[in-house]
Amino acid sequence: MKGQIIQKTGNSLYSKVLSIAALLFFLPALVLPVKGQLSAWELPGYKERVNVFSLGLGKTTERETYLSWSTYSGASVSFEEDYWKCYSSGMLFGYGRTHSSILYAPLKNPLGGGNTHYLSVEYFYSRAWHAVHTESSDLLVGPSAMFKLGGIYNGANSNNVATGEGYLSIGIYADYAWRFNIWGRPLAFQASLFSPLAGISPAPNYDQPYWFVYKYNQYASLIHFAWVGNFLAVTQQAAIVCPLSKGSLRVGCTFDYLSNELGGHLTRISDISFTIGYVYRWVRKD
Repeated sequence: MKGQIIQKTGNSLYSKVLSIAALLFFLPALVLPVKGQLSAWELPGYKERVNVFSLGLGKTTERETYLSWSTYSGASVSFEEDYWKCYSSGMLFGYGRTHSSILYAPLKNPLGGGNTHYLSVEYFYSRAWHAVHTESSDLLVGPSAMFKLGGIYNGANSNNVATGEGYLSIGIYADYAWRFNIWGRPLAFQASLFSPLAGISPAPNYDQPYWFVYKYNQYASLIHFAWVGNFLAVTQQAAIVCPLSKGSLRVGCTFDYLSNELGGHLTRISDISFTIGYVYRWVRKD
């Protein structure tokens, strides 16, 4: 019964965040653009690159039945880097988009007996088609190569001390920007979505500790084929951008979700981080 309650709670959290992100994503279509407005966010031109460095604070919730049947949660800290680059405005996939981040979260064991520590690193690279360009909005879509690896250490005196989760995958990417102003001040809403479609993911077979894999050289058993039928993961970003000095201030939220039952055990990890970052643009010189 407890496992069922936990599962519903995780799905409910994901559904709420996904609904909010979808509402924010389509909200600009319901609002008339402001003509003649200044711009707070523009895609880079040829040889230009737009960089964003962000710090984040949030919450991580994790359930990994390889380690424990409990659900762990705790505060998290993160650092993110995002950039947009124009290779050639005349090419079909003339824009490049990169997202990378590192996140750490000490998670509390609800039953006591030590905490669980979670560290994750991710790097996504996308080539994008400039599908929509108007006075007030831009839409980029394209394929993405995605890498994510997380390490989980269990301090609750378990036989399974640590495990790893993540993926190496190809997926899809979408990026939307809407420019508007309030009381004459230029602002922009910017949102991105990354989602893997097919790849590989590490997962030890149920109740098989890592020392067993190492001792008997069974590394191949750790690698599983992952696709949307047995593996769900998504990274979403939403932010408001406003001019600041020679750059811009970007305040937003990043949501990461990963769920699978590879290896015969359940994994569900969600990260919600509220971020603040600085945007600047630079031009490559030949």
